[in-house]
Amino acid sequence: MQSLFLLSGAFMGWSVGTNDASNVFGTAVGTRVVKFRTAVWLTAIFAVFGAVISGQTVVDTIGDYAWDNAVHTALAAFLVMLVSASVVTFMTVIKAPVSTSQSLIGAILGWGLSQGIQGSAVWAQTSRFFFAWIISPIATMFVSLALCWVAQRYIESKVKGLAAYDSFIKWGYIAAGIFAAFAMGSNNAANAMGIYLHVPGIFDIPTQFLNFIFPFEVTHYFTAALIGGLMIGIGALTYSKRVMLAVGEGIATLSPLQGFLVVLASSLTLQAFSVIGISISTSQAVVGAVMGAAFSKGHRGLDFKVLGRIFVAWFGTPTLAGLITYLIGIIFFR
Repeated sequence: MQSLFLLSGAFMGWSVGTNDASNVFGTAVGTRVVKFRTAVWLTAIFAVFGAVISGQTVVDTIGDYAWDNAVHTALAAFLVMLVSASVVTFMTVIKAPVSTSQSLIGAILGWGLSQGIQGSAVWAQTSRFFFAWIISPIATMFVSLALCWVAQRYIESKVKGLAAYDSFIKWGYIAAGIFAAFAMGSNNAANAMGIYLHVPGIFDIPTQFLNFIFPFEVTHYFTAALIGGLMIGIGALTYSKRVMLAVGEGIATLSPLQGFLVVLASSLTLQAFSVIGISISTSQAVVGAVMGAAFSKGHRGLDFKVLGRIFVAWFGTPTLAGLITYLIGIIFFR
């Protein structure tokens, strides 16, 4: 049954949840404002909402890119996703907050090159992804820097002594985290299921099943986004604590207000890229936002060793995933 080939995509969705999804609450947990259990449940629930409400545009982008790179069969999609998810899981085990979108795009491109795919259209789309990976953390850093600078100069000293300050920070974290989880689901569900979108027949049975449940016509786009969102939620609930603490505690020391603004800055950037249909990494956005917060106070507390390890993982992830799928395609499918 072709739908069984979705298992590697489910594995990838779980990997997204373990490595990316709970990063939206990493600073909240790291600053001890929100409990880990609360953070992961909110992440899981609202990631699903984000996936089904506004995740279908990014699913379409990933689906088109995979098809243009010769991912035309269920077996090809299964293998590419399996390699991509395995690389992400490996990086998670070593506590490196990598980009699942980088792993996926690297794996897809490696497969396409192994099958002799070339052309300006493919490279133009690949360049678009690479440009987004560079711009997204930089943009988030500047948004966070601006928010933190304004807060430190005009807001923090006036509200810090108020009796309701702690309550304001906690509920601000929760509201911003919910928005960030929604944005993450809309942007990253495609990393789990987008590759299968144009593979003939693979979503037929799940879509037929969902049509019995929902009072509206379910499309393959909706099915892909829903399954991706659900698997992200499961990943967040089961194995996200290690990377969450690495992002929330390991990069820089933040005040509670700065941590809240980091979540807000990263979610704004993530949702902006979702609107234009490009998948980026939640962890990249969060790391960029944390750097912006640190620079707003003269980069005090910024751990450059941790940042160096993260940047190496970012560059190594697509390279490793692409090399493995290229070798598989050359050895077994040419």
